[in-house]
Amino acid sequence: MNSFFQRFAKGLVTNLKTIIQAIVFSIIIWFFISIQIFPDISMHITDIPVKCEQTNFMKEDNLQIVSVDTEKTAIQIEGKRYSISQLTADDFVAVADLSSVYEAGSYTVPVHISAVNEDTDCTITTGSVSAKIEVVKIVTREIPVYPNTQALQLTDGMQIEGDVTVTPSEIVITGEESLVDSIARVEAVAENNEVLEHTAAISASPVFYTTTGVKLFDPEIKYSHDNFTVLVPVYKVRTLPVKVKFTGGSGSYGFDPENLTYTMSINEITIASPDSSIDNLSAIDIGEIPLSSLTLKDLQVGVTLPVDLPEGYKNISGNRTITVTFPEADEFGQLGFTVPSENFTVINKPSQYDVKVLTNEMVVNVVGYSNYIQTMTSSDIYATINLLGMEIAEGSKSVSVTFRLKGSNAMAWVAGEEYKVDLLFTAAEENEEEVF
Repeated sequence: MNSFFQRFAKGLVTNLKTIIQAIVFSIIIWFFISIQIFPDISMHITDIPVKCEQTNFMKEDNLQIVSVDTEKTAIQIEGKRYSISQLTADDFVAVADLSSVYEAGSYTVPVHISAVNEDTDCTITTGSVSAKIEVVKIVTREIPVYPNTQALQLTDGMQIEGDVTVTPSEIVITGEESLVDSIARVEAVAENNEVLEHTAAISASPVFYTTTGVKLFDPEIKYSHDNFTVLVPVYKVRTLPVKVKFTGGSGSYGFDPENLTYTMSINEITIASPDSSIDNLSAIDIGEIPLSSLTLKDLQVGVTLPVDLPEGYKNISGNRTITVTFPEADEFGQLGFTVPSENFTVINKPSQYDVKVLTNEMVVNVVGYSNYIQTMTSSDIYATINLLGMEIAEGSKSVSVTFRLKGSNAMAWVAGEEYKVDLLFTAAEENEEEVF
């Protein structure tokens, strides 16, 4: 048995070359016969990429393709075996015809398929091929941005007061028309881990909302800014009483301002300070009214004072002025008196000068309780001319006068514009000591 197999193996090795030649010749003969007997064949080619590109019109009108249902297609071809048997998907091109697309919408467009090489000898027997596409219009809009401070925390006693601003105040968004049109509001949401104690600039991010108030999470749009700065004015707010002070001033000596009854148009105002310095205030002093400036007309119609606050403070109440009125104005009157020079007194005269009062008399207005001023005479009015600290030289000089009324409890005062008298300054004569 073994000898049989040995003889068989030896014979196979000896005739191997002859066997191989026979197989090759058989294939060649079969190929030649196939060509002669079956010259035309049909083939199915798959995975041909479908090109879907914007037309010039679409580019100019900002029309963009957002979806294509057919990325690859397949065809059936016929031709000579020797011509088409080696063809693949790379030998063909499929192009979607978008010539009918002039606006946004859904379209079914034809797909034209052709051989890359025009000399390719084959026939495409596949019927019409189409693709469904979705086209949108890309638009750009500029929208105002509103600050959102809901996430911020403030120190006790502090509050946001005034206009919260955001920079930049507008944002440019670009995207599909229906999506862009659905955005009705953009907010810059300020977030800060610290508790605010004063005015601060906080970084913020944009958040988009629809016309129905629905928040859009990561909308498929492009926008010009993704970081904003929100300026948050933080103040401490308090409501404080208002007060006014009457001062003696020029011409009021003898009358106690405490005896003047008055009311104010408002008794308190609400103010805000950028820090806790407002805690040091017990009232808001709106100013001083010198009695020397208070005429009978002022008593009758009132005096209006501006509400001036320290720099950085805010007037929450909004009252810019306060009017001081005098309920007892009907009890007051005003009379004019001629004060003779004998009632003028010069004090603090410099030793190197002699001083002479050139003004012989002066007419002044006295305001006070009517029953009081009717009993007054010119002799009840005294004028004081104080030269302390005044720059003096030889010659005449106009100098301010301070008036006082006779008695310690005078119920009137001298009012009106600043009163002045003319003085003459001459060099003092030296006193020669007598020699005995």
